Amino acid sequence: MDVVRFQRMRRDVLDSLAVLSDAEYQERAWIRGEGFLPGQYDDFDYHVHVLYDDTAVLPDPADSIGTVLVPGDEIGRLRTLGRLLDALLAEHGDVGASVFMADPRWPEVGRSAALALAAMIRSWASSGRDANSSLCPDRQFTRVSNICRGAALVR
Repeated sequence: MDVVRFQRMRRDVLDSLAVLSDAEYQERAWIRGEGFLPGQYDDFDYHVHVLYDDTAVLPDPADSIGTVLVPGDEIGRLRTLGRLLDALLAEHGDVGASVFMADPRWPEVGRSAALALAAMIRSWASSGRDANSSLCPDRQFTRVSNICRGAALVR
């Protein structure tokens, strides 16, 4: 059974992948700023920092095996996502989410994020974990809670 040292960081990656795969959420949260309590927000930069800086699953996911990731399909799927995001970040730099979302390659980022998310859920579920595992202990984050419920269905 594969384990990860930093399960909360794994949840953060799952959350960021869920956001990157959800164009409707991006429009609502990043562009219109809807759905948050006063003083709260979400933005593209946060999720880039989660993936590249906080968890370091990008640009080379293999470096995070055992700490945040497990060997298998999730590594290749994240590598693909990383190549797409790397190209966009190199081209656009530090600009608002609307520039990235307007890029014709953005839908492929969403598809790649969805495939990476599915791979992470499959690998976690196939290791014998379920929605009550340490991946999903507190139901603190709505997106992660939805992911955890989905993981129970994947098995």
